[in-house]
Amino acid sequence: MNILITFLTVVILLISRIYSQSTTADSQYKTTEEITTVTTISTTTTTTTTLAPEVDHEWEDLILAGPTVVNYLGLFMVLASRKNQTLNASAEFTPKHLSVTQPLPAILSRISTDMQAAFKVANDDLIRTRSNMDQIPDHINAGLLLIQTAPNDLLKTLLPYTLKNVKRTANEGAAVTKPTLERFITVEAILEELVTLLISTSATKEDDINYLMEAKAYANDIQMQWSLLVKLFKKFSQRADITEIRIVDSFIKPTEVANNLTTPNQRHTHLDKLIPAAIAIDQSSHLLDIMALTYAEISNEHMINQIASNKPYLALATESARALDQRELWQNTIAQSVKVARLAQVRQNEFAATSSGRNERYSTYSKDPVAT
Repeated sequence: MNILITFLTVVILLISRIYSQSTTADSQYKTTEEITTVTTISTTTTTTTTLAPEVDHEWEDLILAGPTVVNYLGLFMVLASRKNQTLNASAEFTPKHLSVTQPLPAILSRISTDMQAAFKVANDDLIRTRSNMDQIPDHINAGLLLIQTAPNDLLKTLLPYTLKNVKRTANEGAAVTKPTLERFITVEAILEELVTLLISTSATKEDDINYLMEAKAYANDIQMQWSLLVKLFKKFSQRADITEIRIVDSFIKPTEVANNLTTPNQRHTHLDKLIPAAIAIDQSSHLLDIMALTYAEISNEHMINQIASNKPYLALATESARALDQRELWQNTIAQSVKVARLAQVRQNEFAATSSGRNERYSTYSKDPVAT
């Protein structure tokens, strides 16, 4: 009966989320494997500066950049509606992404489309990241439960399967963050080109001087805010990478080496080694889940739809209309920043509140392990 109870408990933990996983084609699995190679190579450099989850508050500030960049782009579009300003490239600069044959309003419209596409892809990919992060504690708990309670034969059969599952889940969660990050980096490169083109564009009339100065200021501000978003998505990727590394180095490898767990004392000793690692893994995956959830909510409410609604600003025909829309955009910037900052703080507090319960939950695995 004990064997049956243990087996059923582990099976429930292993398959409890099976219906939340999406089915992918063979070609998509190949893509994941290719991305995984890049992940493995880059993890040694991208995770060295990642803060411990309990002190990692930087994301709360970075996430403010999303709504801000959308409002700044709207303000730039209001300005650009005044004239079809053409841009000039210096002799030593050849744009890779932008065309100087397009006037500034058309360029801003294209940038808006690229940003919106990046936001949409990010939301979709973060759903997959969250799904994988949610599964990691289940697999970790299944492994600990097996070591604590499973008979020797059952342990030898099911533990390798559990370790394989947690490794796959962490790997997929880390891999899916990479294409999204690259898309944001590409938009960053486009914004850098815009700034460069504006710098090399000279005023032909007296009234063009102020226009170009204001345009350069908006372009610089947008580029700065977008760079913060890039940093946020690097943080998503780094957090996924460090979670994967901890799983492999602190949970899977020690367990694979400790293949002789035939006595209660051996199991107790091994569980004492694994429990701190399990807590850190659970904590790291949970923080990434919280960060991704918060970003998705902010994006859905203040970014994806709002950036699409900005394009009519390019068609404004009167100064009174421009002044009215500028005022509204500045008010939105302030109000949304306050709202987003409060939400991020609430989420960080919710994350911090889980620490004591997490420690207590994992400590139970060190009590009375059996081996038969």
